[in-house]
Amino acid sequence: MINVPPKYQIDFRHPRAQTWSELNETFRAGRAPQPLPNGRYRGELLAVNVAPGLTQLIQFITARWMPWQGKCFDAKTARGENIFTRDSYALAHIYWPLYRAYQNDTPLTYRAFSFRTRRAPGLTDPDCQVLKIDYDLRENPSFTIRRVLDEIVQVDENFFLGKAHLKWWWG
Repeated sequence: MINVPPKYQIDFRHPRAQTWSELNETFRAGRAPQPLPNGRYRGELLAVNVAPGLTQLIQFITARWMPWQGKCFDAKTARGENIFTRDSYALAHIYWPLYRAYQNDTPLTYRAFSFRTRRAPGLTDPDCQVLKIDYDLRENPSFTIRRVLDEIVQVDENFFLGKAHLKWWWG
């Protein structure tokens, strides 16, 4: 688990609107990372907001099992990959049978789903500069992973906060 600095800890027992407002305020107070991230970074899913019913299902599952462990960045090439626990490897092959870019990482992890990075205005926060993490690459699964756009900001010396956007098939 990540040690979240106390000033950025959010009590998720508060009403939902207040929680999202606090997260968004923290995100908007951040800035695009400078220098660019380079190397391995641990990650943690803090909150999900997809659609009624689906949000609760995802929260139920991820509270019990979260194979995503973070990201590995290469600042020089503005690229990177996600890091996953090895216990999700077989399921990933079932869910994405045509994906061929899995990479061994450590005995306990593997890397998958490459991305490229760039600084730009936020999708829902156009007045904020963020680091965009774009998965729309040929090697990634087109109906799922390529529809994701992550954005991160640095809110403290060693603490980043991100938003993940999913482009639905209908827009």
